[in-house]
Amino acid sequence: MSSSPTIAHLETLRADIGDEIKRRIEQRDKFSIQLTIALSVIVGVAFSQQGFGRALIAAPLVSIYFTVLILYSYEVHRVLARYLREEIEPALSSLCDTSPDLEWEGYYARHEVPGIRKQFFISALWAVLLVSLAYLFARESSDKGFLIVLTVVGSIYLVACVVVSWTFRH
Repeated sequence: MSSSPTIAHLETLRADIGDEIKRRIEQRDKFSIQLTIALSVIVGVAFSQQGFGRALIAAPLVSIYFTVLILYSYEVHRVLARYLREEIEPALSSLCDTSPDLEWEGYYARHEVPGIRKQFFISALWAVLLVSLAYLFARESSDKGFLIVLTVVGSIYLVACVVVSWTFRH
């Protein structure tokens, strides 16, 4: 039975997709580390002895960038898992005359854990946006020129965060 070219082909696809899912998980971990380091550097510069607090204006941009990369990786992972669950695994089960309930993605979907990490990144995105902008508005309230820049940039960041949150809501 396992010598069937169709089964071999499906097994190869399943292995390739499994490897891609593993790479996506590793990629997200790396992006989250890079996000943490980048935000730490920005906060370090903002609150250093030289006190360049305006550096915090870059924090939402960095957060938006890495959050989009992370959430996009989650979306690709979701599509790959659905392909396994709905196409590859049922076909293999049928060819091998086994129960589809024994296949991993089908089992996982029935016992899925909540997507806490994905929601964490969206919440963190909003926290970075709101805290950094609130701090800058309070700290720089006497500099009208900077407040204009901050209002424009903050509005763009706000729109971007809404779009990101809406796009990756499921």
